[in-house]
Amino acid sequence: MSFFTQMTKPQRIGLLFVILILFIDMLLYSLLIPIVPYFSETLQPSSTMMGVLFSSYAVAMLLATPIFGPISDRLGRRTVLLLGLVGLAASTLLFAFSETMALLITARFVQGIAAAATWPTALALLADLFPQKMRGAVMGTALTAVSTGTLLGAPIGGWLFEISDHRTPFLAAAAFTVLNIVLVYLFLKEEGARTASEKLLVGNFLRNPQVVFIAGIVLLAEVSLCLLEPTLPVFLTQKLSITPTVIGLLFGAMTLAYGLIAPVAGSLSGRFNPYTLMFVGIVALAVFMPFLVWANSLWQAGIAMALVGASIGFTLSPTLPTLGGIIDQGGSGAYGTAYSLFNMFHGIGMVAGPLAGGILTDLLPVSSAILVVAAAVLGFGILLFIQLKTSKTAQYSAQKSKIHTF
Repeated sequence: MSFFTQMTKPQRIGLLFVILILFIDMLLYSLLIPIVPYFSETLQPSSTMMGVLFSSYAVAMLLATPIFGPISDRLGRRTVLLLGLVGLAASTLLFAFSETMALLITARFVQGIAAAATWPTALALLADLFPQKMRGAVMGTALTAVSTGTLLGAPIGGWLFEISDHRTPFLAAAAFTVLNIVLVYLFLKEEGARTASEKLLVGNFLRNPQVVFIAGIVLLAEVSLCLLEPTLPVFLTQKLSITPTVIGLLFGAMTLAYGLIAPVAGSLSGRFNPYTLMFVGIVALAVFMPFLVWANSLWQAGIAMALVGASIGFTLSPTLPTLGGIIDQGGSGAYGTAYSLFNMFHGIGMVAGPLAGGILTDLLPVSSAILVVAAAVLGFGILLFIQLKTSKTAQYSAQKSKIHTF
């Protein structure tokens, strides 16, 4: 990548650590998946308790994100990143030695709190280090760590579990996290304390029409993604008579497509209108979602999954540098606050998606439910884009009127 040669040494180090941190976060998130049957067999939890186990991550992240973003703006990124990594290591060790559902849920909750510290702070670090023209490509590259960690977490966890026991995947992951803590402590330069005036941005931030548009787009994409995870596997298994391994490969195709398109979309956001790119991505998502239930063969399902994953990556990647640009316009440097907003709506989507999917599939067949969701995504996406255009027109008219009064 040509932009890599333009980086200074601190920029390269910062990007490397962000990639490692996001990779670890998603690796640990998906590491649990292949070990769930073991816990289900040994602890005999109810379906409700298993639901609580998986939702506790999103709930914790949603609650803690508004706290850590602004803290990193005032105290610096390194301190909050270290706190988050320590939390990830602690939660992973707790997973290894949990013998009750209460401890497992606690571990997942702590993991969500730690993610609330690492995610917005890591993205804010990139915004600190890179100018606006480079952020799209850099943040898109960093997002590939998300898809890579998600892809590798489950197979690595399953393999280590098979060759040893259920504790080994967590102990290995904890050791890897501790290594990263040491590296961040030794090599990531500490920033100075930030000025209290940056807090002044927060009151008006959510009233910015551009921020409202980005928040809505993130929510639509995340709800769509998280809605598919509990509903689509059963539907495809019944319709195409495929195994759980094949289901995993199909979701892997979606994740891989997301990771491949993210750097491309991020780079394009520096050359084209990023709001138009987000809108194109959300329209593509709405168009491709029905093909998930219309697929009549494995290869058709694979293509549909890849197209949906690419659409989500194309939608979300431009949101990150664009949020940083909005902060630049205000001159505050409060990137942690901006990316905590991204994380908050990501968390809302993780909670609302499965809930909406469950309600819709109770009322409708899965095929009809997916069509309803696709129509809703398209409709709300159009409304958000119209709202953004209307607000820009009104703002331009107000500025023009102000000029004529002088």
